[in-house]
Amino acid sequence: MNKILKLSAIALLSMTTSLMAQKSFQGTSVALTASVVGAEAKGTVTSSDASSNSDSGSVGRVGAFAGIDAAYTVGAGTNGFFGFGATYIPFKAELATATGGKSGQDGASTNSGKAEIKDYYTLYIQPGYAINNTSAIYAKILYANAKLDVSGATSSSKDLEGWGGGIGLKTFLDKNLFVQTELNYTEFDSVTVTGTGNLAGTATGKPKIAGGTINIGYQF
Repeated sequence: MNKILKLSAIALLSMTTSLMAQKSFQGTSVALTASVVGAEAKGTVTSSDASSNSDSGSVGRVGAFAGIDAAYTVGAGTNGFFGFGATYIPFKAELATATGGKSGQDGASTNSGKAEIKDYYTLYIQPGYAINNTSAIYAKILYANAKLDVSGATSSSKDLEGWGGGIGLKTFLDKNLFVQTELNYTEFDSVTVTGTGNLAGTATGKPKIAGGTINIGYQF
């Protein structure tokens, strides 16, 4: 009888601990994010002159940016949970610069242009598993949207859409304050930009973003 009572107590304690671990990660949270992001675009460039020459390659930049994150998390199973949230990073990442020039009877002329990604936001689903009362691992599936601004010989703004994912670790420092670290990757749809003047031609590329993020947040 004593053995049965002990086993029952252990099982009850284990179940209580699991529920407490799961409950720690449920609710609404807000966080400030700091990210080191690498933006890259691979594609082709075709000139618009009589030769119609084409070339391929990649361009990219790395930078540090800040943003905000908001999420709502519900329990799933014993130690599992699902988070639903959004992140907004008002960064501007320069993808590429170009310079073109020509000389003629009227003298030499030069044009320059650049392409930038800005107003990056994501909507995501974040399934996770609580390791204990204070720490959990998670995965992330996300939809991403950003604007591509092209200026110089031609000026235009295009919406970029893509999908990505990530993995991370969330740790509570006390009852409400937490730190979250994450690695993520996003690939956008192909985009085409047409230049004029000395930068005449068509450039087609597929932007990609990869980065590491640290969130410091508060869970209500």
